[in-house]
Amino acid sequence: MPETWFPTSGAGVATGAGVATGAGVLARVASLRPAYAAALRDVEAAVWGQDQLEPELLELCRLRIAQMLQADEQVTEPPGRVVLDPVVLAQLRQWPTSDVFTERQRVCLGFAEQLLVDAQGVGDEQAASVIAAIGDGGFLVLTYACGFFETTQRASIVLGVQR
Repeated sequence: MPETWFPTSGAGVATGAGVATGAGVLARVASLRPAYAAALRDVEAAVWGQDQLEPELLELCRLRIAQMLQADEQVTEPPGRVVLDPVVLAQLRQWPTSDVFTERQRVCLGFAEQLLVDAQGVGDEQAASVIAAIGDGGFLVLTYACGFFETTQRASIVLGVQR
């Protein structure tokens, strides 16, 4: 594992009883910046606890962002287990052409990818198609969630939390 700016090397995180290995990015941040980590946990709880979008759709977007960033998707797993169809998971890289994805999933995955690649490239037409598929509230949740997913995935890379 590459060295990081953390005072300990490897994937450990300082805890009250010593160093725990294999800790996720929020735990690593918490060891050095508890207030920032608490704010991230609040955002994470809001993303996964909201009632506008189902966790499965958010998880598909989180996993696709991790794929695109070549990040370790396990490091930033949601706090609760989200079960996805293994056939859908196997086809995630081929979502635009695979017939296992619904139109709703395709619209959301396309939006997630566009936000990651160039958020300013989201045009009125694409935004309208997302709103038509998941509603105004869903659009806001998906936008915030994708930002959170990107932030935590990139942080896991920069902070050396990859497995």
